[in-house]
Amino acid sequence: MRREQTSVSQEDYLKALWEMLEENQVPISARLAEELNVTPPAVTAALKRMTRDGHVRIERGGRIHLTAQGRKNAQHLMLRHQLAEMLLTEVIGLSWSKAHAEAERMEHAISPEVEALLLKRFAARKTCPHGVPMNGGIAQLRKQGGVLLSELKAKESAEIMCVYEKDEGFLEFLEGLRLLPATKVEVLKREYDETMTVRVSGRTMHLGKPATTRIWVKRLAA
Repeated sequence: MRREQTSVSQEDYLKALWEMLEENQVPISARLAEELNVTPPAVTAALKRMTRDGHVRIERGGRIHLTAQGRKNAQHLMLRHQLAEMLLTEVIGLSWSKAHAEAERMEHAISPEVEALLLKRFAARKTCPHGVPMNGGIAQLRKQGGVLLSELKAKESAEIMCVYEKDEGFLEFLEGLRLLPATKVEVLKREYDETMTVRVSGRTMHLGKPATTRIWVKRLAA
């Protein structure tokens, strides 16, 4: 069931667009509608407002671009989201797998005063609990040498940098296997169907493509 148009804020659109650009997806109306679970007319109306407000520009072919102001606002929202995740996991002890969904609700309500206190409290942190760089995203991971686990070959070892955080079920799956940021992984075998056999903390496990394409790692020297 689709949510009503009024339940999705302009901030949600900005963040969704920023994430698509970070993941090298081409932002178009249809993808926004799918990502935010709203109707195409709702997306059209929102984009008109955002264009008027100077947050986006739209090419003739329908591709959507964030303006400098739109990108700045989206990154600020991402920062508030990350601060909310750290507050939830490190201060009140919420499960790592549930933090993203709860932070989605909290990020819009954080006041400048609370934001400043959270920035002070977590000043030393470089990433959110799921490994996403502070004030950055997938593009920043790539600059730091990050690749997808699926790109590794047999006999290569790596350290997990970041995991896909939007799917709570996937996060619970990783939590159960203890596949968390900073965990070291050794690829033992790659199958024809792209299933991988890996060793983690002395345990051997099998991971399919749906998992290995959502775990970012940094190769370790042989």
